[in-house]
Amino acid sequence: MLYKRYIPVVALIGKEGELTPLSIVWEDYQDRKVYKVDKVLNKRKASSQVGGCGMLYECMILGKRRKLFYEKNRWFIECQKPY
Repeated sequence: MLYKRYIPVVALIGKEGELTPLSIVWEDYQDRKVYKVDKVLNKRKASSQVGGCGMLYECMILGKRRKLFYEKNRWFIECQKPY
């Protein structure tokens, strides 16, 4: 089962207004870790399996393919565990 988790993202806004995620911030209780987005593989409009839609960024993070969504001015990721 997948869950929707809103997360902080460090992103570059290009001169034409395009967004490129550079890293994600994963927060668990009082622990905070920053993970670099190694590569953006694909960018397109899409719906999430966990609800919601927006711009989908398929990214490589720590050697794994992850789906990162930009929806209404905030970011979320599909994850295996709830908060």
